[in-house]
Amino acid sequence: MPQTKASVARTDVFASRGVKTNIWPVAAVLFLFAFLWFEIINQLKSEWSLNPQYGYGWSVPFLAIYLIWKRWPERPSPAPPSALVLPLALISLCALLLLPIRFVAAANPDWRLLSWSLALVVVALSLGMIFLTGGAPWLRHFAFPFLFLLVAVPWPMQAEQVVTQSLMRAVTAINVLVLNVAGTPALQHGNVIEVGSGLIGIEEACSGVRSLQATLMISLFLGELYSFNLARRFLLVIAGCVFAFVCNLVRTAILVWIGAHRGATAIEEWHDPAGLSILLVCLFGLWLLSLLMRRHAEARIPIPATDYRHALPRFSLHLVASVIVWLLFVEAGVHGWYRVHESRIANSRWGVRWPSAENGYKAVTIAPEAESLLRYNDGGGAAWEGSEGHRWMMYFFHWLPGRTAALFVKVHRPDICLPASGMTMVRDNGIHLLKVNGVNLPIRSYRFDDHGAPLHVFYCYWDARSSYENEKAANEEDWTARGRVRAAMRGQREIGAQMLEVVVWGYDDDVEAGGALQRQLEQIVGIG
Repeated sequence: MPQTKASVARTDVFASRGVKTNIWPVAAVLFLFAFLWFEIINQLKSEWSLNPQYGYGWSVPFLAIYLIWKRWPERPSPAPPSALVLPLALISLCALLLLPIRFVAAANPDWRLLSWSLALVVVALSLGMIFLTGGAPWLRHFAFPFLFLLVAVPWPMQAEQVVTQSLMRAVTAINVLVLNVAGTPALQHGNVIEVGSGLIGIEEACSGVRSLQATLMISLFLGELYSFNLARRFLLVIAGCVFAFVCNLVRTAILVWIGAHRGATAIEEWHDPAGLSILLVCLFGLWLLSLLMRRHAEARIPIPATDYRHALPRFSLHLVASVIVWLLFVEAGVHGWYRVHESRIANSRWGVRWPSAENGYKAVTIAPEAESLLRYNDGGGAAWEGSEGHRWMMYFFHWLPGRTAALFVKVHRPDICLPASGMTMVRDNGIHLLKVNGVNLPIRSYRFDDHGAPLHVFYCYWDARSSYENEKAANEEDWTARGRVRAAMRGQREIGAQMLEVVVWGYDDDVEAGGALQRQLEQIVGIG
């Protein structure tokens, strides 16, 4: 009996009930979505792994997949897309944008602008494929799980710093007020609280940003899990932000009270248990609130079984295959470009010799919070007294390839961290190339006022992929957009980095401080 047109068409779609399904279109679509999600996870994995503030990001893809799985049995009948030109144009544009984004991102894994660009392109391309597969009903039904992925993308650096510093100062001010009301004298110096037992710092972990971001993610997830309407979801998000701030304020108040009465060393014993307890209380309270809201929510109208049990989507196998081939071409081209250029990179390696023979030399312990955040491969700190009677301090850290040192060094530069500790920056003298024992070091110098005493900070971030042949090349290493694109054009992928920071007290003249630095570095820096 000859085949009908309907039976022939069935080879490009899921077969109807009782007929064998063509697996290739399904496998192609699943591979495409897996490839796209792998791209964004690969871009964000360093932030998720190395930055505790975004450690929750590893759970977001799994939660998104769970939401898709939960929504699948309730999916509406697929409908033909109302228009083809716009979604096809969107898919084509997003696919083309992947090439320049991946090209530049390979050289700048810490550039959050590219992380957002890649995430938005991946989400838009995924939603375009969903629309072509099941039309507007499927787009509305499955949009949230794909958009939920954006909650794991790190905030823009400037916005994050504004929120972090504002919360740190607010938490510090409230704790000082509480201590004074309770009869414990306390003074605020930036993000540091001065009490009778010493100085207590409110670090970034206590700022509330970490718990705020995790709570925002949980609030959005619970709102979708319980299918709340828009108003209830907004209320849940606001409640989550309030919970995060109040719980974090209670945590810091407990730690500050312990530090004020038992000394700053006692804080270390209670720091992690208090943080974990408060976080659990915050999340549990948010979950109870969502259950309470669910009890008063309107009952959902179940979707009839006939609407979805035999509703089978159509896939354009040619379109899916074309996008997959293009993605493979993009990845092969990007990796090939950097492979060829990396084989030509030759750069001198240098290290430090700790000045253990100097007067009053002692190792400076790196705070566990800073060590956990920086995740350096080796390094440390030291303090000593110079021959001219000035007090010196030095920090040196080394990162192997793939550790994205710039991601953390950018956030923890002297001009950002020291003002938060109560010091006042007088001026930034910019970057100058300093030749020490045959090595060109890009040194950025700062002058601070440390409660009336002059303080000079010399800061060097040295990228292993750069030559620093002249001062112009040194000033290009400031992570501007143009410098990042130029690094990609040169095939300079991140292959390791070092950071050296030297601090000296007591020099009134900047030039005199710079000369003293030169003499110290000649004894410290060496090839190898």
